Amino acid sequence: MTATLLVCASFVSAFLPLRTRSVRAAVLMSLAGSTIVLALGLALAVPALVASASVASGLWYLDPLSGLLVLLIVFVGWTAAMASVSYLSAEARESVVSAQQVRHYGALSALFVCSMLVVVLANNLGLMWVALEATTLTTALLVAFYARPGSLEAAWKYLILCSTGIVLGLMGVMLVYAAATSAIGESGFAVLSYAALLHSAALPPALMRLAFAFVLVGFGTKVGLVPMHAWLPDAHSSAPSPVSGMLSGILLTTALFAVMRYKTLVDHALGSAGYTETLLLVFGALTTLVSALFILVQLDYKRLLAYSSIEHMGLTTFALGLGAPGAVVAVIHLVGHALAKPLLFYGAGNVLVRFKSTKFDRVWGVARVLPYTAGLFVFGLLALLAVPPSPLFVSELLLAAQAVAAHAYLFAVIAVALVLVFAGFARAFFPFLFSRDEAPIQAHELTNERWNSAHTAMTLHAVVLTGFGVALFAGYALPFIMHIAAALA
Repeated sequence: MTATLLVCASFVSAFLPLRTRSVRAAVLMSLAGSTIVLALGLALAVPALVASASVASGLWYLDPLSGLLVLLIVFVGWTAAMASVSYLSAEARESVVSAQQVRHYGALSALFVCSMLVVVLANNLGLMWVALEATTLTTALLVAFYARPGSLEAAWKYLILCSTGIVLGLMGVMLVYAAATSAIGESGFAVLSYAALLHSAALPPALMRLAFAFVLVGFGTKVGLVPMHAWLPDAHSSAPSPVSGMLSGILLTTALFAVMRYKTLVDHALGSAGYTETLLLVFGALTTLVSALFILVQLDYKRLLAYSSIEHMGLTTFALGLGAPGAVVAVIHLVGHALAKPLLFYGAGNVLVRFKSTKFDRVWGVARVLPYTAGLFVFGLLALLAVPPSPLFVSELLLAAQAVAAHAYLFAVIAVALVLVFAGFARAFFPFLFSRDEAPIQAHELTNERWNSAHTAMTLHAVVLTGFGVALFAGYALPFIMHIAAALA
Protein backbone atom coordinates (compact mmCIF):
# COMPACT_ATOMS: atom_id res chain seq x y z
CA MET A 1 0.00 0.00 0.00
CA THR A 2 2.88 2.36 0.80
CA ALA A 3 4.46 1.69 -2.62
CA THR A 4 1.20 2.54 -4.35
CA LEU A 5 0.88 5.68 -2.23
CA LEU A 6 4.44 6.73 -3.07
CA VAL A 7 3.95 6.27 -6.81
CA CYS A 8 0.59 8.06 -6.75
CA ALA A 9 2.01 10.94 -4.70
CA SER A 10 4.91 11.41 -7.11
CA PHE A 11 2.46 11.42 -10.02
CA VAL A 12 0.09 13.90 -8.38
CA SER A 13 2.97 16.20 -7.44
CA ALA A 14 3.52 16.79 -11.17
CA PHE A 15 0.30 18.82 -11.24
CA LEU A 16 1.22 21.15 -8.36
CA PRO A 17 3.46 23.57 -10.32
CA LEU A 18 0.95 23.69 -13.18
CA ARG A 19 -1.53 25.45 -10.89
CA THR A 20 0.80 28.39 -10.20
CA ARG A 21 1.31 31.71 -11.97
CA SER A 22 4.78 32.93 -11.05
CA VAL A 23 8.21 31.34 -11.40
CA ARG A 24 8.87 31.43 -7.66
CA ALA A 25 5.53 29.79 -6.85
CA ALA A 26 6.16 27.06 -9.43
CA VAL A 27 9.60 26.12 -8.10
CA LEU A 28 8.39 26.23 -4.49
CA MET A 29 5.42 23.99 -5.29
CA SER A 30 7.79 21.56 -6.99
CA LEU A 31 9.96 21.57 -3.89
CA ALA A 32 6.93 21.00 -1.66
CA GLY A 33 5.80 18.06 -3.80
CA SER A 34 9.27 16.50 -3.79
CA THR A 35 9.43 16.91 0.00
CA ILE A 36 6.22 14.88 0.38
CA VAL A 37 7.62 12.23 -1.98
CA LEU A 38 10.84 12.18 0.07
CA ALA A 39 8.91 11.55 3.30
CA LEU A 40 6.87 8.73 1.75
CA GLY A 41 10.00 7.27 0.16
CA LEU A 42 11.76 7.19 3.50
CA ALA A 43 8.76 5.48 5.08
CA LEU A 44 8.89 2.79 2.40
CA ALA A 45 12.64 2.40 1.90
CA VAL A 46 14.02 2.36 5.45
CA PRO A 47 12.09 -0.75 6.59
CA ALA A 48 12.94 -2.47 3.28
CA LEU A 49 16.66 -1.80 3.76
CA VAL A 50 16.77 -3.76 7.00
CA ALA A 51 14.20 -6.41 6.07
CA SER A 52 15.37 -10.02 6.02
CA ALA A 53 13.12 -10.99 3.11
CA SER A 54 11.64 -9.43 0.00
CA VAL A 55 7.97 -8.49 -0.23
CA ALA A 56 5.96 -9.18 -3.39
CA SER A 57 2.50 -7.67 -3.50
CA GLY A 58 0.63 -7.43 -6.78
CA LEU A 59 2.41 -4.93 -9.02
CA TRP A 60 5.19 -4.19 -6.55
CA TYR A 61 8.31 -6.05 -5.45
CA LEU A 62 10.39 -4.63 -2.62
CA ASP A 63 13.71 -5.96 -1.38
CA PRO A 64 16.75 -4.23 0.19
CA LEU A 65 18.21 -3.37 -3.22
CA SER A 66 15.03 -1.74 -4.53
CA GLY A 67 14.66 -0.01 -1.17
CA LEU A 68 18.12 1.52 -1.62
CA LEU A 69 17.23 2.72 -5.12
CA VAL A 70 13.97 4.27 -3.84
CA LEU A 71 15.98 6.13 -1.22
CA LEU A 72 18.46 7.46 -3.79
CA ILE A 73 15.70 8.49 -6.23
CA VAL A 74 13.63 10.45 -3.71
CA PHE A 75 16.69 12.08 -2.13
CA VAL A 76 18.27 13.22 -5.41
CA GLY A 77 14.84 14.25 -6.72
CA TRP A 78 14.38 16.40 -3.61
CA THR A 79 17.81 18.05 -3.79
CA ALA A 80 17.35 18.66 -7.53
CA ALA A 81 14.08 20.45 -6.81
CA MET A 82 15.92 22.46 -4.16
CA ALA A 83 18.75 23.41 -6.53
CA SER A 84 16.18 24.33 -9.18
CA VAL A 85 14.78 27.11 -6.98
CA SER A 86 17.85 29.32 -7.32
CA TYR A 87 18.85 28.07 -10.78
CA LEU A 88 15.51 28.71 -12.49
CA SER A 89 14.87 31.92 -10.57
CA ALA A 90 18.18 33.32 -11.83
CA GLU A 91 17.43 32.28 -15.41
CA ALA A 92 13.92 33.75 -15.19
CA ARG A 93 15.33 37.09 -13.98
CA GLU A 94 17.53 37.19 -17.07
CA SER A 95 14.59 36.20 -19.32
CA VAL A 96 16.26 32.93 -20.33
CA VAL A 97 13.13 30.99 -19.37
CA SER A 98 9.48 31.92 -18.96
CA ALA A 99 7.03 31.12 -16.17
CA GLN A 100 5.29 28.62 -18.44
CA GLN A 101 8.56 26.81 -19.10
CA VAL A 102 9.26 26.62 -15.38
CA ARG A 103 5.82 25.14 -14.73
CA HIS A 104 6.41 22.49 -17.39
CA TYR A 105 9.87 21.84 -15.94
CA GLY A 106 8.38 21.11 -12.50
CA ALA A 107 5.73 18.78 -13.93
CA LEU A 108 8.17 16.85 -16.11
CA SER A 109 10.69 16.50 -13.27
CA ALA A 110 8.03 14.97 -11.01
CA LEU A 111 6.91 12.57 -13.76
CA PHE A 112 10.56 11.64 -14.28
CA VAL A 113 10.89 10.72 -10.60
CA CYS A 114 7.59 8.83 -10.72
CA SER A 115 8.67 6.71 -13.68
CA MET A 116 11.98 5.81 -12.03
CA LEU A 117 10.18 4.76 -8.86
CA VAL A 118 7.97 2.42 -10.91
CA VAL A 119 11.07 0.88 -12.53
CA VAL A 120 12.69 -0.05 -9.22
CA LEU A 121 9.43 -1.14 -7.53
CA ALA A 122 7.84 -3.09 -10.40
CA ASN A 123 7.17 -6.76 -9.81
CA ASN A 124 6.37 -7.26 -13.49
CA LEU A 125 9.03 -7.11 -16.20
CA GLY A 126 6.53 -5.66 -18.66
CA LEU A 127 5.64 -2.83 -16.30
CA MET A 128 9.34 -2.21 -15.68
CA TRP A 129 9.89 -1.85 -19.44
CA VAL A 130 6.98 0.60 -19.78
CA ALA A 131 8.31 2.70 -16.90
CA LEU A 132 11.82 2.74 -18.34
CA GLU A 133 10.43 3.99 -21.64
CA ALA A 134 8.49 6.66 -19.69
CA THR A 135 11.79 7.96 -18.29
CA THR A 136 12.95 8.46 -21.89
CA LEU A 137 9.86 10.43 -22.88
CA THR A 138 9.92 12.74 -19.85
CA THR A 139 13.64 13.41 -19.92
CA ALA A 140 13.72 14.00 -23.68
CA LEU A 141 11.44 17.00 -23.11
CA LEU A 142 13.69 18.19 -20.29
CA VAL A 143 16.79 17.88 -22.48
CA ALA A 144 15.00 20.04 -25.07
CA PHE A 145 13.93 22.48 -22.32
CA TYR A 146 15.68 25.55 -23.77
CA ALA A 147 14.39 24.88 -27.32
CA ARG A 148 17.74 25.92 -28.83
CA PRO A 149 19.20 24.18 -31.89
CA GLY A 150 21.81 22.38 -29.79
CA SER A 151 19.35 21.20 -27.14
CA LEU A 152 16.78 20.11 -29.75
CA GLU A 153 19.45 18.10 -31.56
CA ALA A 154 20.56 16.52 -28.29
CA ALA A 155 16.97 15.63 -27.39
CA TRP A 156 16.38 14.10 -30.82
CA LYS A 157 19.56 12.02 -30.59
CA TYR A 158 18.62 10.96 -27.06
CA LEU A 159 15.10 9.99 -28.10
CA ILE A 160 16.21 8.00 -31.15
CA LEU A 161 19.11 6.13 -29.52
CA CYS A 162 17.37 5.35 -26.24
CA SER A 163 14.14 4.34 -27.95
CA THR A 164 16.12 2.00 -30.17
CA GLY A 165 17.72 0.57 -27.06
CA ILE A 166 14.35 0.20 -25.39
CA VAL A 167 13.07 -1.73 -28.44
CA LEU A 168 16.00 -4.11 -28.11
CA GLY A 169 15.18 -4.40 -24.42
CA LEU A 170 11.61 -5.25 -25.38
CA MET A 171 12.96 -8.13 -27.45
CA GLY A 172 14.64 -9.38 -24.30
CA VAL A 173 11.36 -9.09 -22.37
CA MET A 174 9.57 -11.04 -25.09
CA LEU A 175 12.20 -13.78 -25.00
CA VAL A 176 11.80 -14.08 -21.22
CA TYR A 177 8.04 -14.29 -21.77
CA ALA A 178 8.54 -17.08 -24.31
CA ALA A 179 10.85 -18.91 -21.92
CA ALA A 180 8.40 -18.54 -19.04
CA THR A 181 5.36 -19.75 -21.02
CA SER A 182 7.24 -22.80 -22.26
CA ALA A 183 8.40 -23.68 -18.75
CA ILE A 184 5.21 -22.90 -16.84
CA GLY A 185 2.69 -23.77 -19.52
CA GLU A 186 0.67 -20.61 -18.93
CA SER A 187 0.41 -17.24 -20.62
CA GLY A 188 -0.71 -13.74 -19.72
CA PHE A 189 0.58 -10.65 -17.93
CA ALA A 190 1.25 -12.55 -14.68
CA VAL A 191 3.84 -14.76 -16.37
CA LEU A 192 6.29 -11.85 -16.30
CA SER A 193 6.07 -11.52 -12.51
CA TYR A 194 9.64 -11.14 -11.21
CA ALA A 195 8.84 -12.92 -7.94
CA ALA A 196 7.23 -15.84 -9.79
CA LEU A 197 10.12 -16.15 -12.26
CA LEU A 198 12.61 -16.31 -9.39
CA HIS A 199 10.86 -19.44 -8.09
CA SER A 200 9.65 -20.92 -11.37
CA ALA A 201 10.64 -24.21 -12.93
CA ALA A 202 13.83 -24.28 -15.00
CA LEU A 203 13.60 -21.70 -17.78
CA PRO A 204 15.07 -22.65 -21.19
CA PRO A 205 18.78 -21.68 -20.98
CA ALA A 206 19.15 -20.83 -24.68
CA LEU A 207 16.26 -18.35 -24.62
CA MET A 208 17.49 -16.78 -21.39
CA ARG A 209 21.02 -16.32 -22.77
CA LEU A 210 19.64 -14.55 -25.81
CA ALA A 211 17.28 -12.50 -23.66
CA PHE A 212 20.14 -11.20 -21.52
CA ALA A 213 22.15 -10.22 -24.59
CA PHE A 214 19.22 -8.11 -25.85
CA VAL A 215 18.60 -6.62 -22.40
CA LEU A 216 22.26 -5.73 -21.84
CA VAL A 217 22.55 -3.96 -25.18
CA GLY A 218 19.06 -2.42 -24.99
CA PHE A 219 18.98 -1.23 -21.40
CA GLY A 220 22.74 -0.71 -21.54
CA THR A 221 22.03 2.10 -24.00
CA LYS A 222 20.20 3.89 -21.18
CA VAL A 223 23.06 3.09 -18.77
CA GLY A 224 25.55 4.69 -21.18
CA LEU A 225 27.63 1.60 -21.88
CA VAL A 226 30.04 1.85 -24.83
CA PRO A 227 29.36 1.75 -27.75
CA MET A 228 25.73 2.76 -27.05
CA HIS A 229 26.70 5.91 -25.13
CA ALA A 230 26.61 8.59 -27.84
CA TRP A 231 23.42 10.26 -26.55
CA LEU A 232 24.64 10.85 -23.02
CA PRO A 233 27.23 13.68 -23.31
CA ASP A 234 24.93 15.77 -25.51
CA ALA A 235 21.90 15.23 -23.29
CA HIS A 236 23.72 16.02 -20.05
CA SER A 237 25.33 19.15 -21.44
CA SER A 238 22.08 20.48 -22.95
CA ALA A 239 19.69 19.83 -20.06
CA PRO A 240 19.24 22.26 -17.14
CA SER A 241 21.94 21.50 -14.56
CA PRO A 242 19.60 20.09 -11.84
CA VAL A 243 18.16 17.74 -14.48
CA SER A 244 21.71 16.75 -15.47
CA GLY A 245 22.27 15.85 -11.82
CA MET A 246 19.24 13.56 -11.85
CA LEU A 247 20.16 12.04 -15.21
CA SER A 248 23.66 11.26 -14.05
CA GLY A 249 23.00 10.38 -10.43
CA ILE A 250 19.87 8.25 -10.60
CA LEU A 251 18.63 7.62 -14.16
CA LEU A 252 21.75 5.68 -15.16
CA THR A 253 21.60 3.81 -11.86
CA THR A 254 17.93 2.97 -12.41
CA ALA A 255 18.66 1.55 -15.87
CA LEU A 256 21.53 -0.52 -14.47
CA PHE A 257 19.16 -1.79 -11.77
CA ALA A 258 16.95 -3.21 -14.54
CA VAL A 259 19.97 -5.04 -15.97
CA MET A 260 20.70 -6.43 -12.49
CA ARG A 261 17.18 -7.85 -12.23
CA TYR A 262 17.60 -9.74 -15.50
CA LYS A 263 21.07 -10.93 -14.49
CA THR A 264 19.56 -12.56 -11.40
CA LEU A 265 16.92 -14.33 -13.47
CA VAL A 266 19.37 -15.52 -16.12
CA ASP A 267 21.87 -16.79 -13.55
CA HIS A 268 19.03 -18.69 -11.90
CA ALA A 269 18.00 -20.25 -15.22
CA LEU A 270 21.56 -21.19 -16.23
CA GLY A 271 22.61 -22.41 -12.80
CA SER A 272 25.77 -20.34 -13.17
CA ALA A 273 26.77 -16.68 -13.39
CA GLY A 274 29.66 -17.23 -15.81
CA TYR A 275 27.81 -16.12 -18.94
CA THR A 276 26.41 -12.86 -17.59
CA GLU A 277 29.60 -12.01 -15.71
CA THR A 278 31.74 -12.39 -18.84
CA LEU A 279 29.55 -9.96 -20.78
CA LEU A 280 29.52 -7.47 -17.91
CA LEU A 281 33.31 -7.61 -17.53
CA VAL A 282 33.89 -6.90 -21.23
CA PHE A 283 31.34 -4.09 -21.49
CA GLY A 284 32.52 -2.59 -18.19
CA ALA A 285 36.21 -2.51 -19.12
CA LEU A 286 35.51 -1.13 -22.60
CA THR A 287 33.20 1.57 -21.25
CA THR A 288 35.70 2.68 -18.61
CA LEU A 289 38.60 2.93 -21.04
CA VAL A 290 36.75 4.73 -23.86
CA SER A 291 35.18 7.29 -21.51
CA ALA A 292 38.58 7.98 -19.93
CA LEU A 293 40.03 8.80 -23.36
CA PHE A 294 37.19 11.23 -24.04
CA ILE A 295 37.65 12.88 -20.63
CA LEU A 296 41.22 13.77 -21.60
CA VAL A 297 40.13 15.98 -24.51
CA GLN A 298 36.93 17.64 -23.27
CA LEU A 299 36.53 21.41 -23.65
CA ASP A 300 33.12 21.62 -21.94
CA TYR A 301 32.77 21.03 -18.19
CA LYS A 302 29.26 19.57 -18.34
CA ARG A 303 30.31 17.16 -21.09
CA LEU A 304 33.34 16.17 -19.04
CA LEU A 305 31.09 15.37 -16.08
CA ALA A 306 28.86 13.39 -18.44
CA TYR A 307 31.78 11.27 -19.64
CA SER A 308 32.72 10.79 -16.01
CA SER A 309 29.26 9.30 -15.45
CA ILE A 310 29.90 6.86 -18.30
CA GLU A 311 33.21 5.93 -16.68
CA HIS A 312 31.59 5.22 -13.32
CA MET A 313 28.84 3.15 -14.91
CA GLY A 314 31.62 1.18 -16.61
CA LEU A 315 33.34 0.59 -13.27
CA THR A 316 30.08 -0.54 -11.68
CA THR A 317 29.28 -2.87 -14.58
CA PHE A 318 32.78 -4.34 -14.35
CA ALA A 319 32.30 -4.87 -10.61
CA LEU A 320 29.03 -6.73 -11.23
CA GLY A 321 31.02 -9.15 -13.39
CA LEU A 322 33.22 -10.13 -10.43
CA GLY A 323 30.61 -12.26 -8.69
CA ALA A 324 29.31 -11.89 -5.13
CA PRO A 325 32.24 -9.76 -3.85
CA GLY A 326 31.82 -7.53 -6.89
CA ALA A 327 28.15 -7.00 -6.05
CA VAL A 328 29.22 -5.37 -2.78
CA VAL A 329 31.63 -3.13 -4.70
CA ALA A 330 28.88 -2.22 -7.18
CA VAL A 331 26.43 -1.19 -4.47
CA ILE A 332 29.00 1.03 -2.74
CA HIS A 333 30.02 2.59 -6.04
CA LEU A 334 26.46 3.27 -7.15
CA VAL A 335 25.66 5.03 -3.90
CA GLY A 336 28.88 7.06 -3.95
CA HIS A 337 28.38 8.15 -7.54
CA ALA A 338 24.69 8.96 -7.01
CA LEU A 339 25.65 11.29 -4.17
CA ALA A 340 28.76 12.91 -5.70
CA LYS A 341 27.70 13.60 -9.29
CA PRO A 342 24.54 15.68 -8.58
CA LEU A 343 26.65 17.83 -6.23
CA LEU A 344 28.95 18.67 -9.14
CA PHE A 345 26.14 19.34 -11.59
CA TYR A 346 24.40 21.65 -9.13
CA GLY A 347 27.69 23.54 -8.82
CA ALA A 348 28.03 23.60 -12.59
CA GLY A 349 24.62 25.26 -12.70
CA ASN A 350 25.87 28.11 -10.49
CA VAL A 351 28.93 28.51 -12.72
CA LEU A 352 26.76 28.56 -15.83
CA VAL A 353 24.48 31.24 -14.38
CA ARG A 354 27.49 33.40 -13.54
CA PHE A 355 29.69 32.90 -16.64
CA LYS A 356 26.98 32.16 -19.25
CA SER A 357 29.07 29.39 -20.80
CA THR A 358 29.92 25.71 -20.32
CA LYS A 359 33.26 26.04 -22.12
CA PHE A 360 36.43 25.79 -20.06
CA ASP A 361 38.14 28.59 -22.00
CA ARG A 362 35.36 31.03 -21.03
CA VAL A 363 35.40 30.28 -17.31
CA TRP A 364 38.20 31.27 -14.97
CA GLY A 365 38.90 31.86 -11.32
CA VAL A 366 35.75 30.23 -9.98
CA ALA A 367 37.37 30.00 -6.56
CA ARG A 368 37.56 33.83 -6.40
CA VAL A 369 34.31 34.70 -8.16
CA LEU A 370 32.11 31.98 -6.59
CA PRO A 371 33.86 30.91 -3.38
CA TYR A 372 30.93 28.93 -1.89
CA THR A 373 30.34 27.08 -5.13
CA ALA A 374 34.05 26.42 -5.65
CA GLY A 375 34.58 25.04 -2.15
CA LEU A 376 31.73 22.57 -2.45
CA PHE A 377 32.69 21.78 -6.04
CA VAL A 378 36.25 20.88 -5.01
CA PHE A 379 34.84 18.59 -2.33
CA GLY A 380 32.73 16.85 -4.96
CA LEU A 381 35.67 16.51 -7.34
CA LEU A 382 37.83 14.91 -4.64
CA ALA A 383 35.01 12.54 -3.73
CA LEU A 384 34.50 11.59 -7.38
CA LEU A 385 38.24 10.95 -7.77
CA ALA A 386 38.09 8.56 -4.79
CA VAL A 387 40.06 10.66 -2.32
CA PRO A 388 39.38 9.44 1.27
CA PRO A 389 36.97 9.55 3.01
CA SER A 390 35.02 9.19 -0.22
CA PRO A 391 33.07 5.90 -0.41
CA LEU A 392 34.40 5.60 -3.97
CA PHE A 393 37.86 5.05 -2.46
CA VAL A 394 36.53 1.97 -0.66
CA SER A 395 34.74 0.65 -3.75
CA GLU A 396 37.73 1.14 -6.04
CA LEU A 397 40.11 -0.38 -3.49
CA LEU A 398 37.87 -3.45 -3.13
CA LEU A 399 37.50 -3.57 -6.91
CA ALA A 400 41.27 -3.68 -7.33
CA ALA A 401 41.64 -6.39 -4.70
CA GLN A 402 39.07 -8.60 -6.44
CA ALA A 403 40.05 -7.91 -10.04
CA VAL A 404 43.84 -8.29 -9.72
CA ALA A 405 43.50 -11.93 -8.69
CA ALA A 406 40.67 -12.93 -11.02
CA HIS A 407 41.13 -10.79 -14.17
CA ALA A 408 44.57 -9.19 -14.11
CA TYR A 409 44.63 -8.14 -17.77
CA LEU A 410 41.22 -6.52 -17.67
CA PHE A 411 42.12 -4.77 -14.44
CA ALA A 412 45.21 -3.36 -16.16
CA VAL A 413 42.83 -1.66 -18.59
CA ILE A 414 40.81 -0.30 -15.67
CA ALA A 415 43.95 0.96 -13.92
CA VAL A 416 45.15 2.81 -17.03
CA ALA A 417 41.69 4.34 -17.44
CA LEU A 418 41.65 5.61 -13.84
CA VAL A 419 45.04 7.28 -14.33
CA LEU A 420 43.78 8.96 -17.50
CA VAL A 421 40.64 10.16 -15.71
CA PHE A 422 42.68 11.73 -12.92
CA ALA A 423 44.93 13.45 -15.47
CA GLY A 424 41.93 14.69 -17.45
CA PHE A 425 40.24 16.16 -14.38
CA ALA A 426 43.46 17.84 -13.20
CA ARG A 427 44.12 19.33 -16.67
CA ALA A 428 40.60 20.70 -17.03
CA PHE A 429 39.54 21.82 -13.57
CA PHE A 430 42.71 23.46 -12.21
CA PRO A 431 42.46 26.49 -14.55
CA PHE A 432 38.68 26.33 -14.23
CA LEU A 433 38.92 26.92 -10.49
CA PHE A 434 41.91 29.28 -10.34
CA SER A 435 42.92 32.38 -12.31
CA ARG A 436 45.19 32.07 -15.30
CA ASP A 437 47.80 34.60 -16.31
CA GLU A 438 46.30 35.08 -19.75
CA ALA A 439 42.84 35.74 -18.30
CA PRO A 440 43.22 37.67 -15.05
CA ILE A 441 40.15 38.57 -13.08
CA GLN A 442 39.41 42.26 -12.98
CA ALA A 443 38.17 43.96 -9.82
CA HIS A 444 34.74 44.62 -11.31
CA GLU A 445 34.35 40.91 -12.10
CA LEU A 446 34.55 39.88 -8.46
CA THR A 447 31.17 39.40 -6.80
CA ASN A 448 30.03 38.76 -3.29
CA GLU A 449 28.42 35.39 -3.87
CA ARG A 450 25.29 34.85 -1.84
CA TRP A 451 24.31 31.52 -0.41
CA ASN A 452 21.45 30.02 -2.40
CA SER A 453 19.35 26.87 -2.52
CA ALA A 454 21.84 25.12 -4.82
CA HIS A 455 24.52 25.53 -2.15
CA THR A 456 22.18 23.95 0.39
CA ALA A 457 21.54 21.02 -1.92
CA MET A 458 25.27 20.59 -2.52
CA THR A 459 25.94 20.71 1.21
CA LEU A 460 23.35 18.02 1.89
CA HIS A 461 25.03 15.77 -0.65
CA ALA A 462 28.44 16.49 0.85
CA VAL A 463 27.24 15.66 4.37
CA VAL A 464 25.56 12.40 3.37
CA LEU A 465 28.52 11.44 1.18
CA THR A 466 30.97 12.05 4.02
CA GLY A 467 28.81 10.20 6.53
CA PHE A 468 28.55 7.18 4.24
CA GLY A 469 32.30 7.19 3.60
CA VAL A 470 33.16 7.45 7.30
CA ALA A 471 30.71 4.63 8.09
CA LEU A 472 32.45 2.44 5.51
CA PHE A 473 35.92 3.24 6.84
CA ALA A 474 34.76 2.51 10.40
CA GLY A 475 33.30 -0.81 9.29
CA TYR A 476 29.74 -0.04 10.36
CA ALA A 477 28.25 0.17 6.88
CA LEU A 478 29.87 -2.85 5.22
CA PRO A 479 27.59 -5.55 6.73
CA PHE A 480 24.64 -3.39 5.76
CA ILE A 481 25.92 -3.11 2.16
CA MET A 482 26.51 -6.88 2.04
CA HIS A 483 22.89 -7.38 3.09
CA ILE A 484 21.72 -5.19 0.20
CA ALA A 485 24.06 -6.86 -2.30
CA ALA A 486 22.64 -10.26 -1.35
CA ALA A 487 19.50 -9.28 -3.28
CA LEU A 488 21.57 -9.75 -6.45
CA ALA A 489 22.24 -13.42 -5.64
